[in-house]
Amino acid sequence: MADSITSPIMRSTPSARAAPTQQLPPQPQQQLQQRRPHSVDRARDLPSPSSSTASKRATVGGDEGRTLAKMLGSLGGFGNNGANSAAQPHSSFGNSTIVEEEDDDTRYILHSEDDVREMLEHDDRLITEVLNELIGDLQVPLPNLDAEYSPPDLLFPAHLIGLCVIKMFQYNLARRIDRLLMSTIARIQKKTAAFDSDYTSAFWLSNVFELLSIIKTSMTEHQSASKEYEQSERAMNDGMQYLESLLSDIYFGWIKDMQKRFAKLIIPGVVESEALPGFTASDSGFFNRLMGTGPRESTVKIENVLSFFNHIWRTMEFYYVDQAIMRQIMSELLCIIGVTAFNNIIMRRNFCSWKRGMQIQYNLTRIEEWCKAHSVSDTTRNLDRLLQLVKLLQLQKSTEQDIDIMFDVCDLLNPAQIKKLLSIYAVSDYENPIIGPVMNEVSRRASPTDKTDKMLLDSNDLSEQVLYLTARKVPAIETYIPPEFLTPRIRALVDSQTDMAYDEEDEEAMGEHVDEYNDYDAFNQGVPAANY
Repeated sequence: MADSITSPIMRSTPSARAAPTQQLPPQPQQQLQQRRPHSVDRARDLPSPSSSTASKRATVGGDEGRTLAKMLGSLGGFGNNGANSAAQPHSSFGNSTIVEEEDDDTRYILHSEDDVREMLEHDDRLITEVLNELIGDLQVPLPNLDAEYSPPDLLFPAHLIGLCVIKMFQYNLARRIDRLLMSTIARIQKKTAAFDSDYTSAFWLSNVFELLSIIKTSMTEHQSASKEYEQSERAMNDGMQYLESLLSDIYFGWIKDMQKRFAKLIIPGVVESEALPGFTASDSGFFNRLMGTGPRESTVKIENVLSFFNHIWRTMEFYYVDQAIMRQIMSELLCIIGVTAFNNIIMRRNFCSWKRGMQIQYNLTRIEEWCKAHSVSDTTRNLDRLLQLVKLLQLQKSTEQDIDIMFDVCDLLNPAQIKKLLSIYAVSDYENPIIGPVMNEVSRRASPTDKTDKMLLDSNDLSEQVLYLTARKVPAIETYIPPEFLTPRIRALVDSQTDMAYDEEDEEAMGEHVDEYNDYDAFNQGVPAANY
């Protein structure tokens, strides 16, 4: 588990679907995950190309692409002579090289850090790749029981965009940082504005939070006392603020759409559903009887409510939504249950009976068990007032001593609410009636605050809420790129960074071997330890 900037959150693990070509021990202190990118030379679902057919999705990320680049480079040019020139037309950007194939697939190769800077600073096609391939044209992967997705498989847009932003910051390219982040935010906002799919909302909610965490991690680790990076730091800070606003827009927009669908399940599924055998209330189908249609059992049950919970929870788990966000979303759903059910019960006589209280208690117990099984038991506090209301329906109400018990047990209910519930309570044949002295005592206790007590609970106004989240610490940037993606510049950037990381590691390993040899030689020659 990685350390959070202010609280611990789990980090993403490397993808297991595409094995890197070289295994290295993890380096948590380094910003870029030092392993070969998961890119391959063809899409997974395409047949292997024949010897006479070029690969449709050839990339620099694969070993074959890298070997080909070195071979062409050793010839002193990219096909300037004879057949090579005819088969592979070329163009250049700075000192980097682009190898274009007949089907417009492109291999873009960066030879040095100067090439990387040149591309980041001047090549607008890099930003176009980000906006189109990683956001605009991206098809959100759907949950599939036949395929297992790891965090890099689903969070690659955030990590690849984060890599571009961090490299721009390293080269102090303030304007490019601002352009990339603002364009990215605008495109994601357009992509998620409709809220027509839980999968799309969860996918981008997770990726925006991941991108925000990546940038915050890089800025937390960056320490510069000079004014040289002042403009770039301002661009990064502005970008983080806009990302926070985008995250909030996606979160509350998705919650609002979710509540509209979920609200239709609350009354029939939580209040009217009679899943507890032997306690069927005689008030079933009250409005149907008023309409002359006779009693009719609702098709919505408590199982439908739990199924909705399962759908939302599994969707968030699949897209690796942050645990804190998952808990807040479940808290919002429980809050709407508590408010909607409470306000309907307290205003409808047919819901205020002992048997109805038993059925609602059973349904709420099923919800509490679900929350406990998913480790979100603390979110059930949003049901506390509803639970006390249901408890009040099941208590004795025939003596003044019963009144003391009611006010003690139902301490979250104000006197006006208790008075209202007793006034509309439907006494069954097997219950003692609520006598006059009992109601007089309740009215006496409610009179001092009768004008100020609210009868109904306030609805959950999302427009007045603020989303409080803590970005997690991201120790390494994943370099996975789906092989079917046409992102030659992003692939080249990833490839150049992993190649440089490998070169640095090889140099360090070589230095360690030299030091070990010198130490061994010094020991054999009898040199004191302090001298070597």
